[in-house]
Amino acid sequence: MDPKLTEVSQIFNRFKAAFVRNDYDNCSNLLSQLKVLLTGFRSLPPLFEDTPNAVHELTIARDIYEHAVVLSVKTEDQDAFERDFFQLKPYYTDASNRLPPSPQEYPILGLNLLRLLVQNRIAEFHTELELLSPTALENPCINHAVELEQSFMEGAYNRVLSARQTVPHDTYVYFMDLLAKTVRDIFVED
Repeated sequence: MDPKLTEVSQIFNRFKAAFVRNDYDNCSNLLSQLKVLLTGFRSLPPLFEDTPNAVHELTIARDIYEHAVVLSVKTEDQDAFERDFFQLKPYYTDASNRLPPSPQEYPILGLNLLRLLVQNRIAEFHTELELLSPTALENPCINHAVELEQSFMEGAYNRVLSARQTVPHDTYVYFMDLLAKTVRDIFVED
C-alpha cells in the first residue's frame, strides 16, 4: 500500500478510537491532520485523477468526511457541519459511479435537510430535495425530514415535537432538539 495511504489509515484509526471514547478534542486535531493529508491525493475531488489507489483513496476520504459531519453534530458545531457536508457531497454525487454506496449517505443527507429546516433555509431545503433520486426520497431518513417540514409548514407543531421520539438515526436528536426549541419559541411569541 502507498505510504501516504497507510499514514492516513493509521491516523483515521486513531480518530475512530478517539471518537468511540467521546474524546472530541483529539478527534478535531486528528481530523485537521487527515484533511491536510487528503489534499495530497490527486484521485479526490475536484481532480478525480485515475490513480492506482483511486478507489481506496476515495473510499477512505468519504469515510473521513462522513465522520467529520457526525463529529460536528456531536460537538454541536453547525458551521463545521456545513463545511464538512459540502466537502463530502461530491463523494455522493460526482464519485458515486466509482464507489459502492455508503450506508451513511441517507442518514447524512437527512441530517443536512434537518439542518436547513432548523436554520429556516426552506428554499435550500427544497433545492436539496429536488437533487435526490426517487429511491432516496423513499428512505426513512429523508422521509423523516420531509414529513417534519410539512408538519412545520402546516403548523402541526405537536407532530414536530413528537417526531423526536421516532428519529431514524441517533444523530438526528441534536437538530430535533433545536427544532423543538423553535416551536416552543413560536408559542412564547403568541
